[in-house]
Amino acid sequence: MKAQWWIIAQREMTEKLRDKGFIFSTVLLFVLVAAASVLPGVISGGGDDYDVAVTAQAQPLVVARPGEDPDTRIELKEVADDAAAEAAVRAGDVDAAVVVGDTSAVILGDRNVSDTLAGVLRTRIGSAQTVLGFQALGVDQTEVQRVLSLPPPSTRLLDPDAVDPLLVYLLGLAFALLFFQIVVLFGYSIAQSVVQEKQTRVIELLVTTVPVRQLLIGKILGNGILAFGQILLLVVAGVAALRIAQPELLDSIPGIPSAAAWFLVFFVLGFAMLSCLWAAAGAMASRLEDLQSTATPVQMFVMLPFFASFLANEPGPLQTALSYIPLSSPMVMPKRVVQGDVALWEPLLSLLIIAATAVLFVTVARRLYENSLLQTGRSLGFRSAWKKAV
Repeated sequence: MKAQWWIIAQREMTEKLRDKGFIFSTVLLFVLVAAASVLPGVISGGGDDYDVAVTAQAQPLVVARPGEDPDTRIELKEVADDAAAEAAVRAGDVDAAVVVGDTSAVILGDRNVSDTLAGVLRTRIGSAQTVLGFQALGVDQTEVQRVLSLPPPSTRLLDPDAVDPLLVYLLGLAFALLFFQIVVLFGYSIAQSVVQEKQTRVIELLVTTVPVRQLLIGKILGNGILAFGQILLLVVAGVAALRIAQPELLDSIPGIPSAAAWFLVFFVLGFAMLSCLWAAAGAMASRLEDLQSTATPVQMFVMLPFFASFLANEPGPLQTALSYIPLSSPMVMPKRVVQGDVALWEPLLSLLIIAATAVLFVTVARRLYENSLLQTGRSLGFRSAWKKAV
């Protein structure tokens, strides 16, 4: 014989899967996520206009040469010394810098140097070195061969493991939007289902055969399975689209698949933490018209952390703190994983905090749900629902 809570869960899933609006929204989200996954690579692809910092010693090596592609334009910006060139690269004022090393010129980049820009600079520097060699050494073949064999300029990245802040912002925005939308969509659906059962008095028939606690478990589990299925579909669509359309982007940011996996784990606990509150909000209302007032506190629990996550774009104390606060950590910790600045224990600790908070929320919500479910005629406030005897 099936457990009663599983029967309720199957009923919730069946009703949801018959809803054409739910099917349409899932397909639409799938298409949007798959399409949007290629945007970070497109945006970060750069253009054909570049700024390059050069020292006075390096400038003769990188002046424009005849026969270059006219569509690639490079503006040289002279700086005082090598340190100033590095500072300009780190600050993002220039796309690259050229300094003179011990044996050859060096091209400096921050996270990466565009292949187009690096190719033009290497060609310019190689040609300049050859010309200077001929001028300095004459036409002696031995010396000419030595000059022509000078090593090509090397590329040294100042921060090769860093992730483009724009990409981190876009990925963090995607995680936050997915969590916010799915939790609100399914949470409000749970609350509406509870209110409709109260308003039509179906609940009075259900509780004669199914304990109230079993009803709550079934509703949360049924909607939770569908919510996880939808979020899993969207995450897989996003990562797969990146792999197909922008494989170089996915390879350059190895933290994306790991962050996606962590996001799914955070979503499961985050949904469990908040969905029971939605059920309690529905039980405290007697009519659908009253649901907005009883559900407002729960909406704030989701909405405020959602907006707070946008204030934590840059690594720092605020972002770190939000990644441990249970209401915001499902949206912020995956962003930190993408950045690559978290140890394994940090998301594990954050998950432990969410789990502890979920136990507290479930305990409170269960009492509110059980005390309010059979109360009709008027909406209950928190105090009334908490004190009301079953």
